[in-house]
Amino acid sequence: MVKIPRLILRLHRSTLGWSLPPAARRSRLATCPPAERARFCPAPENVRGMARTTRGLTETALAAGTDRLQGRDARENTVSAGRSVAALVRTTLGPKGMDKMLLRDGEIVVTNDGASILDRIEVEHPAAKLVVEVADAQGSGPGDGTTTAVVLAGELLGAAEGLFDDGVHPNRVARGYRFAIRRAVDHLDDLAVDAGDDRELLETVARTAITGRWDARSRDLIASLAVDASRAVARGSAVAREDLIRKPVPGGELAASELVSGLVVDLDSSSTTPVTPDPRLPARIEEPTLALVDDQLTVPEPDAVSTASVSGHDALQSFVDREKRHVRKTVDRFDSLGVDVVFCQKSVDDRLRLRLAEQGIRAVERTRQDELNNLARATGGAPVRQVDELDAGATGRAGLIEHRSVGGTDHLVVSECVDSDPHSVVLRGGPPHVVDELERVFEDCLDVIEPVFGGGGVVAGGGATEVALARELRAYAADHSGREQLAIRAVADALEAIPRTLASTAGADPIDVISALRARHHEGEHTAGFDARAGGPADLAAAGILEPAAVKRRALTAAQEAACLLVGIDDVIAAGDLGEDETGHNHAGHDHGHAGGHDHDHGTGGYPWAIGH
Repeated sequence: MVKIPRLILRLHRSTLGWSLPPAARRSRLATCPPAERARFCPAPENVRGMARTTRGLTETALAAGTDRLQGRDARENTVSAGRSVAALVRTTLGPKGMDKMLLRDGEIVVTNDGASILDRIEVEHPAAKLVVEVADAQGSGPGDGTTTAVVLAGELLGAAEGLFDDGVHPNRVARGYRFAIRRAVDHLDDLAVDAGDDRELLETVARTAITGRWDARSRDLIASLAVDASRAVARGSAVAREDLIRKPVPGGELAASELVSGLVVDLDSSSTTPVTPDPRLPARIEEPTLALVDDQLTVPEPDAVSTASVSGHDALQSFVDREKRHVRKTVDRFDSLGVDVVFCQKSVDDRLRLRLAEQGIRAVERTRQDELNNLARATGGAPVRQVDELDAGATGRAGLIEHRSVGGTDHLVVSECVDSDPHSVVLRGGPPHVVDELERVFEDCLDVIEPVFGGGGVVAGGGATEVALARELRAYAADHSGREQLAIRAVADALEAIPRTLASTAGADPIDVISALRARHHEGEHTAGFDARAGGPADLAAAGILEPAAVKRRALTAAQEAACLLVGIDDVIAAGDLGEDETGHNHAGHDHGHAGGHDHDHGTGGYPWAIGH
């Protein structure tokens, strides 16, 4: 039976009087001239032709040269692009993960951090961009677990291809994925163990997050420093990371890294310089008042005048007196407000620094903008552009300022601040690229400590949790009689990609490892996983390899969301620029009246966009 388009049916009904009773309609049709009857009652072959024409309306409406992929081709294109991103970072997973060398604009970066790699590469395909967004979402949430989330997303996409080949509809695949991840997240809560403020457990979690070529001693130092820093800025069950200042300083040894109570203003690696010429000024000032100048301190000069000519001694003296009055006015301003230290974002004039020293006021020039902002937030001061704008409300206060060595370098330490209790971590570690990697690893430690400190619980790492979840999902799949059962089993297989990859990067046989882990979990050892450093299966809870449950939870949901979005795409159109057309109408971001529908606008700009089912 040929299905006549709805538009043609409406036309026939209105022309032939199909709204009339059947007898009247037959009478009208009998009296209709043959030419009209042929026009409004076409032969079956003509109806089929009209149906084909209707199906081709979409292609006809598109601009010439528009690229389009439909059906299976569209799904294969989007799935392959998403899987390619996962393949890029897969081998970096785990403590034995391989490094990637990134070359860009003469810069060389060697890292095995998945988030750093994806952040530095350029991705053009819109489906690949959506998988990269999984990494962004993981990084903006729990922070750690970026590579795990991307690898899981790639595995789910690969499993979807096999399900499509078996005749499972994309909607059924997405539905099964949602069932599976919801069940996995629920079971994850059953596996988690509360760590609270247990220092030993927190250090264990931090050590697990440290990947790369760090030896055991270095891992212990970094983990201990991260735990100390997190506890120092803890506010109840939350970690106030905005009160923790990270100061990477190239040179020296890792053991010289130090946690300092207060703000540290770097005087060595930056251009920040104490310019007080008087050695009698103290290196320690208690309860100081601070002034923050977001400009230079200098004697103003006449505008648009490059040289000045004087005709006599009186004229010259007037210039000198003018400069002296300005210097005296500036120093008096600071002195009247009881200022002890002036932090200036730019340079300080020689004449001003001398007079400030004579008045007992310490001057610090070329303070970095981020340090000036930190000082303002911690001390309650407000940076001013002109000294005339400075008043008592704009000055900052602290309990102590010291000029001392921190981590083997020269710093000013501002502590016991009135508006917050900041702490600073000075990270030392040899060449600049080593310090950069140290800072990244330290951030990873903070990322995993924070959710555990808040009561989020910990689970066994090394793929142990993924194997336990896979076992749970295979049992759960039996409760579903539809084709969603196949998708749930596919999620279970995808989860086991984590221990498989860990084994592969460590040089072990993935098949043997998965078989051994399944057998141990069948015996009830739900914390059995792959210990990459030992090179084989082990009880990872006993081995001290723990991860935050929050990281696992977010990785599961982020991977599922990306996979479900991509498997639902059946049409990819290279739409070109979605900005203003020739009439000046901007199409970007408009749903054109489809209220209540699904817009699926993911802001891909001029890249191909997708029409969902």
